[in-house]
Amino acid sequence: MKRRGWSRRDLLKTTAVGGAVVGLGAAVVERMNRYIVGATDTGSITAAASVSDVQEERIALSEHTGLTLVVGSYSDGRRQSLLSREDIAFVQPDRTLELVSTPSDQRDSDTAGAQVLPWGIDRIDADVAHAERATGAGVDVGIIDGGIDDAHPDLQENLADPSVDGNHRAWVDCQGEDCPYPWSDDGNHGTHVAGTVAADGENGVVGVAPEATLHALKVCGSGGSCRTSDIADAIRHAADEGWDVVNLSLGAPQKAPALQAAGQYARKSGVLLVAAAGNRGQPDSVGYPAAYDEFVAVSATDIDDDIADFSSTGPEVDIAAPGKDVCSSIVDGHRVNNGTSMASPHVAGAAAQLLAAGHSQDEVVDQLTETAEDLGKSTDEQGAGLLDVAKALDYDSSDNGTGDGTSCPSQ
Repeated sequence: MKRRGWSRRDLLKTTAVGGAVVGLGAAVVERMNRYIVGATDTGSITAAASVSDVQEERIALSEHTGLTLVVGSYSDGRRQSLLSREDIAFVQPDRTLELVSTPSDQRDSDTAGAQVLPWGIDRIDADVAHAERATGAGVDVGIIDGGIDDAHPDLQENLADPSVDGNHRAWVDCQGEDCPYPWSDDGNHGTHVAGTVAADGENGVVGVAPEATLHALKVCGSGGSCRTSDIADAIRHAADEGWDVVNLSLGAPQKAPALQAAGQYARKSGVLLVAAAGNRGQPDSVGYPAAYDEFVAVSATDIDDDIADFSSTGPEVDIAAPGKDVCSSIVDGHRVNNGTSMASPHVAGAAAQLLAAGHSQDEVVDQLTETAEDLGKSTDEQGAGLLDVAKALDYDSSDNGTGDGTSCPSQ
């Protein structure tokens, strides 16, 4: 059972950044002083809005949590005043979270034009499910990340119609010359994640759920930084759109009650949330939001069934999945990447498979963990064990192959 939550004392400590800021521009000061206020009623919403130094933003979560998140810029004194109110649940910094992956040392093999079965897809027996015509069709998966390449041949068929309002959104606009949409990918990470979830297998690689529908929720810039308030709003958007699964291959070491509240809202709306455990490579280092109960926390394994040396571990880990030397799509091509960022979408794709097969949200989590393969590691490392898609769907799971290994179509 996950155990990390928050308290007013914790949040009081996080707001104590203190002191006057001298010699900085107004925009820099505003960014440093951005906070998220958890307001419980109309009076506290009004109070938080009225003392912000900039026009506040609001994220409505009240239907399922009783909270409205008010995002603004606050001085030390005003933060302390807000925290003294009983109708304010928390005040947390609107800090930056990071995408959790790095390029692998594994070089792309010379397989130009060839179709590749990534080792992780085979190892979790997703290919067995595909042979049984289990594809995740009809399930909507939100990718909260750095965008998706809408023109990638692995993904085009499964990308939700861009002409439909709400199918994709950007909180951080794509930058550069090749940005057909604000939510287009300008950093490769989101496209890589999306490929592991739902690449259609007709071209370069195949994903876990090759007929699931993908939705880009771009909250991260090309450098991999993602603001907490944008992530919370993206979670709310996915819930309000009625999507089924959301993948978050991002995180930070610090607690984030705003993300926990958004997670509570989404879960009560029927959305299953899957998150990367983090890449700190230490015991008891699972990041947020993965450490919260509302999110399925995923650690990373390598092709030899060891826990990857970079993977965060701890009692909050729910399940393990392939995360080292993982081949998937990137903008205009393919790449091998490392990270729990790569492990998490294996589980998101598996969740899509089970939902398509008729399981409820709660049944999906139980089924995935109850059928996971024990690798002989501690529960802090592997959680329930290695993801096994075929067994979760009640198919034969004796294959345990590794496909085309760590090879990847060349650029």
